[in-house]
This record gives sequence, C-alpha cells and structure tokens, in this order.
Amino acid sequence: MKIILFVACLLLSGIQCKAQSLVDLSKDEVKLVVKINHKKFSPDKRIVKQQFNYLKFINRHETITLIVYFSKNDISISSKLVCDYTEKDFVLNDLNQKYKRVDEKNWEYEKNGIFYNVEMKDLEWYFTVKEKKKII
Repeated sequence: MKIILFVACLLLSGIQCKAQSLVDLSKDEVKLVVKINHKKFSPDKRIVKQQFNYLKFINRHETITLIVYFSKNDISISSKLVCDYTEKDFVLNDLNQKYKRVDEKNWEYEKNGIFYNVEMKDLEWYFTVKEKKKII
C-alpha cells in the first residue's frame, strides 16, 4: 500500500514527494523505490555475505554503495550509504534539503508518526550515512 501511494504521488502530481525512506519496506518495495528514485543505482551482487539479509546497490561511478538491511521477515530495518569523499558535498546538500539537521553529523525526520535518525560518520577512506528508526 505504501508503495502504491508513493508511485501515485509521483505520477499524478507535478509536486515532488518528500524523501522516500527505505526503512519499513519489503524487499520488492525497496527494489521498486530504488529503481524509481535512484536511477543511477543498479543491483550489486559481486559480494554476497550469506549471514546478513540485505540488498546492495551501487551507482554508475562506483563512488556510492547503498546497502539496505532486512529483518528475518524481509522488512527493511535500516539503510547505509558508503561513499567516496568525492561525493561528500553532494550528499551533505541532499541531507540538508531532505531532513531536519540536529547537529553536525545527524539529521532526523518524521513519517506517519515515526521518527527516523540519519547519521553521517567520517572514516579514513570513505564516509557512511545510516538511516534507521529513532529509539525514544
């Protein structure tokens, strides 16, 4: 149902929909949202770790990897972007436009009464952006 409303919003209005969260979606819904909203990403099956339940996508330039983690029931529980530092300005701008900034490395948003946290972490060779439900 969530995905039908989202697709209808995209197709029937000239107004852009608010950022589409990848949390709380089924695997099929995630695949569809990525296909519609993240056209520069394609499935990446080069490395598959059987002990984790996830889908992995990579952009055309191989500078951003999107990993969506799922519960045993195949409902997404979190997502993570793994990004090359060449993408940092773009990603920061995107986060600041889509979400409410809490501090230098954290953003939040609310969807259907549920709050979500988005956290950026700088590492030595890359940075990550994790999205998950906010624990209150």
